[in-house]
Amino acid sequence: MSQEQERILKIAGLGEVLWDVYENEKFVGGSPANFSAHIALAGHQAYLFSRVGDDQSGHELVLKIGELNIDVEGIQFDIFKPTGSVKISLDSGQPTYTCTSDVAFDYLRVDSTWETLAPQMDAVFFGLLAQRSLTSCEAIHEFLRKATTALKFCDLNLRRWDAMTEKNMHDSLVAADIIKLNKNECQLLKNGLKSDDDDITFLRQLIQKHAIQMAALTLGTDGCYLVTAKEQEYDPGYFISPVDASGAGDAFAAGLLYKVLDHAPLAEAADFANRLSAFVATKKGAVPAWSFAELDDFIVESL
Repeated sequence: MSQEQERILKIAGLGEVLWDVYENEKFVGGSPANFSAHIALAGHQAYLFSRVGDDQSGHELVLKIGELNIDVEGIQFDIFKPTGSVKISLDSGQPTYTCTSDVAFDYLRVDSTWETLAPQMDAVFFGLLAQRSLTSCEAIHEFLRKATTALKFCDLNLRRWDAMTEKNMHDSLVAADIIKLNKNECQLLKNGLKSDDDDITFLRQLIQKHAIQMAALTLGTDGCYLVTAKEQEYDPGYFISPVDASGAGDAFAAGLLYKVLDHAPLAEAADFANRLSAFVATKKGAVPAWSFAELDDFIVESL
């Protein structure tokens, strides 16, 4: 945790957890898990609210998550459904995903542990993947309602557009204080909502309509925009040769939220989020270990 952040906050990832499976190795995966791992590295108290199978794979996954200094109280075990996984293939560092379906994280439910912990959270990160099932979708939004004082960060993670996606998207925008999407997702959302406005105008309209505090538009190697009702900030990011970009977006989200909670100016928040994202993309796996000193050194190396 940076020197300016004196209070340790309780910050949660909510949704899917699974194994990221490469050809010869596997890593903890799922955006909420990746996000929580980076929050823990940043020095805050990280939680994960998800569900795994009551199988060897699930117990091994929870053990690995605990080793990342993430609180695992909120991870449920399912005796009927297996632990999720996603096969990842890399081409010049860019990932292609094949995710399993009808797995444990599709059956999230609000249990007594979730009931107790949700109101204690200072911030909650969630997305759309775990909302692909009605059961988990309802549990996620019930958790968000119970997290009454938490800042809600939604990584839209759009992959398609249909009636269910449209409903989940609308409900998530209503729940969110901060949203994040990339250029392709922004175009998909504009198409779905039948908008021909430029990206920034479109995001400002979403901010106004849904009382969103901030929208982050990531542009890959071209950096990012941060947009609020009154401001916008462009940061060009860092030039790198990616090794594995599979967790870069989750790192960006964690870095951005870390700075937002610290009340940093938009320029500082955008730079830090881009820097952490770029650093992670130069390593294998979605959550390589990092320190603030390493990120400072990474600035110098990238100049």
